[in-house]
Amino acid sequence: MSILTGNHVLTLPDGRTMPRIGQGTWRMGEDDSKRTEEVAALRYGMSLGMNLIDSAEMYADGQAEDIAGEAIQVVKRDEVFLVSKVYPENANKRLIFETCDKSLQRFGVDYLDMYLLHWREDADLAEVAYCMETLVDQKKTGARVSPAPVRDQNLATLPRP
Repeated sequence: MSILTGNHVLTLPDGRTMPRIGQGTWRMGEDDSKRTEEVAALRYGMSLGMNLIDSAEMYADGQAEDIAGEAIQVVKRDEVFLVSKVYPENANKRLIFETCDKSLQRFGVDYLDMYLLHWREDADLAEVAYCMETLVDQKKTGARVSPAPVRDQNLATLPRP
């Protein structure tokens, strides 16, 4: 398996590429009896070229990340683009580093390709940016924070590729 190329990828500002299409894990991990099916579904998607897997610490209290981690054991790490998200209440200097480490453990990897703030809520964006940059420096995530913060209400005005 390999990550899609050509029109199927986006080039990020730092030069890395990411697939335009992927798989989400929301609702996975909520029922232990479905684990085998959920792992198989993610693997089937990867076999079709959907090598971006999106998850979050909040999905089934981290169990979705664990399922994704099991699913990606059949591919090389550089053949999958992993995205996870942190709860706003964990997006601070006191909690984000431990939270990211727990996500990495559940995925069974050393780094995430992208780590996002799940939603803004009352998170201090300056502190979130500092923390995310620190995680990049620690090589725990590859994504750089945008130099120009985007306000929630302005998301609809962003140009689409």
